Amino acid sequence: MDTMKVETIGKEIIKPSATTPNDLPTLQLSIMDILMPPVYAVAFLFYTKDDLISQEQTSHTLKTSLSEILTKFHPLAGRVNGVTIKSTDEGAVFVEARVDNCDLSGFLRSPDTESLKQLLPVDDEPAPTWPLLVVKATYFQCGGMAIGLCISHRLADAASLSIFLQAWEATARGESDSVASPEFCSTKLYPAANEAIKIPGEVVKRTSVTKRFVFVASKIEELRKKVASDVVPRPTRVQSVTSLIWKCAVTASTDKIREKALFQPANLRTKIPSLLSENQIGNFLFNSLTLDGKAGVDIVETVKELQKRAEELSGLVQHEEGSSMTIGSRLFGEIINSKFNFELHDMHSVTSWCKIPLYDACFGWGSPVWVAGSVSPDLENVTVLIDSKDGQGIEAWVTLHQDNMLLFEQSTELLAFASPNPSVLI
Repeated sequence: MDTMKVETIGKEIIKPSATTPNDLPTLQLSIMDILMPPVYAVAFLFYTKDDLISQEQTSHTLKTSLSEILTKFHPLAGRVNGVTIKSTDEGAVFVEARVDNCDLSGFLRSPDTESLKQLLPVDDEPAPTWPLLVVKATYFQCGGMAIGLCISHRLADAASLSIFLQAWEATARGESDSVASPEFCSTKLYPAANEAIKIPGEVVKRTSVTKRFVFVASKIEELRKKVASDVVPRPTRVQSVTSLIWKCAVTASTDKIREKALFQPANLRTKIPSLLSENQIGNFLFNSLTLDGKAGVDIVETVKELQKRAEELSGLVQHEEGSSMTIGSRLFGEIINSKFNFELHDMHSVTSWCKIPLYDACFGWGSPVWVAGSVSPDLENVTVLIDSKDGQGIEAWVTLHQDNMLLFEQSTELLAFASPNPSVLI
């Protein structure tokens, strides 16, 4: 495929359709929000052409429904001010673009990350304090389209992105009455942030590379069977894929001196449903930590460690003491008191977007034929796992230093279970 050329044809600020009341309290960010790196959580949604809807109608639907839904998600139209967000109605940014030298099927034959970046509505730079929400609709010459959706990680995790997306698409279909009001209260779980906390600075740009590896359902099943035994319970899809990726990443590391640490962010909404609603917006995450040793070089040992960490998290969130703040303080204490040290350890984070219903995102012209998820700008040593369209396979977007990636992508153990960037069939 020739180099794809994306031309911007429009850019505008989308403000809430109704003015946000001035007497609304400022949104206080939590400690967990403030500790998030300055990046956007990103979802890419790809749609084939609907002959009944013109590009002009599509554009109008996206913009008017976005304006309408921002009245419920008004902090996304605001601005970060220190450790708070003020609903200033400054709006979200909506960009339109077109690709004249490539159709959607051609792009999906080899969806490399450099081409994907052209579909982002932001530059590959640290996320600013505004805008908190940016959207880009890109139209291919065949009539297919891509929607790139970016939400600041300072305010929202991947689950929050999905909550917003579901509300937006329902509004676009004319079903806004069915949209539940989101709950913006980051401090419901974790303590409130204050100005004394050191906020992460700009993402240091390094020569990292992001590549896609696809695990089909049959290969995941093989991997799960390989790990399971009388002493190791059958692992989940995510546990088995995570263990393989981390083992291969540790093996591929050119730094053999520093210890390696595996971080796994867990969505706490499903862990504490009595305290956190399904519509809770914020960074309701807990990072489980696994240091290397045997776990770094043995898949079975890694799975055992991941299962152990999952059990420990279940114990931590038991709320016999009743208070969500008590649980939050306990969880944050575990993070602070962990053995991880940036000066001593190399961190690799594997975050799972599996079971997030991105393939259900229907704005009125059908469901997406392919979705992808990531953060922008790229963070080195981060892997994002996302469901394949069948809901059984997993697509892994792995970001490593380019020297490490050269070794990682040649791993025979990895390639026994994963296919490097196969074509997306539509």
